[in-house]
Amino acid sequence: MFNMKIAIIGTGNVGGSLARIFTRKGHTVTIANSSNSPALHELAKEIGATPATVQDVAQGADIVILSIPTKRMVDLPKEFLQTIAPGAIVIDTSNYYPLHRDGAIEPIEKGMPESRWVEQQIKHSVIKAFSATNWYNLTEEIQSGLSRRLALPVSGDDPAAKAIVSQLVTEAGFDPVDAGGLDESWRLQPGSPAYCTNLSVEEMHVALSQATNERKPDSSGIRDSEEELQKAQEMQVAFFQAFDNAIQVLVESNQGTEAAVTKGIVDQFMSGRNPGDILAHVFEHKRLD
Repeated sequence: MFNMKIAIIGTGNVGGSLARIFTRKGHTVTIANSSNSPALHELAKEIGATPATVQDVAQGADIVILSIPTKRMVDLPKEFLQTIAPGAIVIDTSNYYPLHRDGAIEPIEKGMPESRWVEQQIKHSVIKAFSATNWYNLTEEIQSGLSRRLALPVSGDDPAAKAIVSQLVTEAGFDPVDAGGLDESWRLQPGSPAYCTNLSVEEMHVALSQATNERKPDSSGIRDSEEELQKAQEMQVAFFQAFDNAIQVLVESNQGTEAAVTKGIVDQFMSGRNPGDILAHVFEHKRLD
């Protein structure tokens, strides 16, 4: 693929990893986050990207990648896409987490695909990609230890744009799978069989076909009462805080990098063991068995 000008808004685990990938692949990358923090400038210097403000990051960009929490889409400057290159593509990597992060967004709760809602907020079409894999799979460290390339679904309404994004997915080390139009992108949302399950291309096609457009309780901000909702929120917030703390404990105990220990914990979760028992073991022994 020829050199493209890629703007990335959000430099957390996903946005930061994509910035590393695409600078390494020779693209011109500009990055921004909401705080314009020293860490943003340090990352830019480290990987050879250009730091910018959210207002200016997309200027002349061929690709704009949104890697911010779903609820933060409404905070983006209203005119931040006005200076993009003609025909520029916007990629939405976000996922909606109503209980521990985003709060309930009514249209999404009523069935609107998450990325369709994002389109409405930014007033520009999007391609949904890089959203259905755990962030550590975007790192060289973890990819180098995989026995096979993982499949990654790509959803969108413009076939030409989707083809370009699929090439970027390939550059990032994955096998792209066409997941249909954006109205079908619920097939790769959190809680679906395709979401963060490390599948081959064939397995991904099956998972997408098995998805149902029914939001599971863990992915919904709607409950029968405010009391029940508050309890669900508190439980999920507590779990993710414990998860993050366990990662920190393992890193500080020299059990591996953040990517490696996060993968280790998630692998334990996927093995069927009780997540609470796994985290309790980490806090007690400062290791994973």
